[in-house]
Amino acid sequence: MPATWTLALSILILSCGACSFLPQSRPERTDTPAVRDLMPVREMLQAADADSAHLLLTEIGRVAAQGLDYPIWRVAYRPFQADLKQVLILAGTRGNEAAAVEAVLALIQRLRSAPGSTARYDMDIIPIVNPWGWVHDWPFTRGGIDVAYDFTRFDSHEARIIRRFLREKRYDLALVMREDPHATGFYLQRYALTAPEGSDRVVDRMRKAGDPMESDPGRILLKPQNGILDIPLWGLTYLRLTRQLTVGGYLRQNVGSVVFTVVTPAALPLADRIAMQRMAVEELLAEYAAPRNHPEPYSN
Repeated sequence: MPATWTLALSILILSCGACSFLPQSRPERTDTPAVRDLMPVREMLQAADADSAHLLLTEIGRVAAQGLDYPIWRVAYRPFQADLKQVLILAGTRGNEAAAVEAVLALIQRLRSAPGSTARYDMDIIPIVNPWGWVHDWPFTRGGIDVAYDFTRFDSHEARIIRRFLREKRYDLALVMREDPHATGFYLQRYALTAPEGSDRVVDRMRKAGDPMESDPGRILLKPQNGILDIPLWGLTYLRLTRQLTVGGYLRQNVGSVVFTVVTPAALPLADRIAMQRMAVEELLAEYAAPRNHPEPYSN
């Protein structure tokens, strides 16, 4: 076999294992019943906005489906201090990843009561990227698009809204909150990270806290090992060329060099997954967004 064909075959095989979630089929759904209600989320976010001078709730776009408009919210946390690091957190790219959304909503509640003078980062939070999918507990949009993998083609209105919001922004730390139906343990997916020691410490602390760590959930190459899955920069380039770039890969290529996807195993109980995601976020903020000699304002 010629060397060029060998290389092409290797890249093709690698692409099957390069990401934490393989793209799924894209069925359009017209009869999926609603199982969640956005109104309690709206009320909680509005109350957080009203209670805290450091939280601001805005809509960055709306998605029309079945005669309704579904808002995509952004919560900005601003403690009004100079020279703070910039943090971005996204959840709910797939509508059936309940623990990721619940963990982010719980984070907003904690920031609601955090004294602004003790916080040490500016933060943008998008708690539900795919609101129709979340309401209907469905991974995709109503039109059958997997938003998590739509950051090359931008076929979905949801991905286009996120792209527009991120235009000309830069972040010191970006986190994508996800769940994996095939995993049995936690892992961090990191993208061409030049200094991985901080995230190694995060995973080690979670392991010592008793959380199970993922090693190889059935992928061909680039398998999670001991709670870590590394994606090289050239792999992101290949995924972009093959129009399969994930939201995490898009963030790494466009808004910052320190990007993680926080992944919990969907098979575990919801409360365990939420706790796991919460701890991962707190540890990553402590490593990458806050001075090491100060505790997080909402830590127990």
